[in-house]
Amino acid sequence: MSPPGGRRTKGTLGGRSAVVVRKVLDAAIGELARAGYAGFRMDEVAARAGVNRTTVYRRWPNRRALVTDAVARMWAPVRSHPLPDRGALEPDLIEAFARRWTFGRRLEGRAWARLLDERLSPDVRAIVGDAIDERRAEWRAIVTRAIARRELPPETDAQLVLDFVRAIVDARRAARLDPAWLEAAVRTVVEGARAGTLARASGRVRATGAAPLSRRRAGRPDRA
Repeated sequence: MSPPGGRRTKGTLGGRSAVVVRKVLDAAIGELARAGYAGFRMDEVAARAGVNRTTVYRRWPNRRALVTDAVARMWAPVRSHPLPDRGALEPDLIEAFARRWTFGRRLEGRAWARLLDERLSPDVRAIVGDAIDERRAEWRAIVTRAIARRELPPETDAQLVLDFVRAIVDARRAARLDPAWLEAAVRTVVEGARAGTLARASGRVRATGAAPLSRRRAGRPDRA
């Protein structure tokens, strides 16, 4: 993700310091978690980081520039750890959803969730759109690889498999992840998919009570 246009002036009040940059970006992530993009305040970031407003504006002339760098900072470790590919669907899903649960409860995960809530904003879409698309494709690849290995029927709807596991896992809002609950959720959905209940059929999903594809695709993308 490239930073948006706009020249950054390198000043002498700490803006070039790696320590100051790190403090400001950490503060920006905290501000995103608190207020999202719409409520994001540069003054609040400066206060959180313990630096002058001029130090912030010297390097990041506007909100979009700062949020772009903050997103790059919190997304780098996610990108450097691809979702699992162990050669079997159930272990891959269990590990992937365990990571998702852990990320969602960190400060970065809360900030990311706020951005996802505002993803229809042109600015937010410009900042996080590539990351959303990249991660969505990586999630879907877990299921499409399983289809290629013939673990699931060829007509299985990969996104619906993920949606069902996510819905079951998210239904239990516990303070700690229950591994047995996660394993049961994955096993239940995978067994249903193997039985052919999560298959595509004439533009609609052949699953009891499932919404049309056109409606379901508009749902919220995954957190990480």
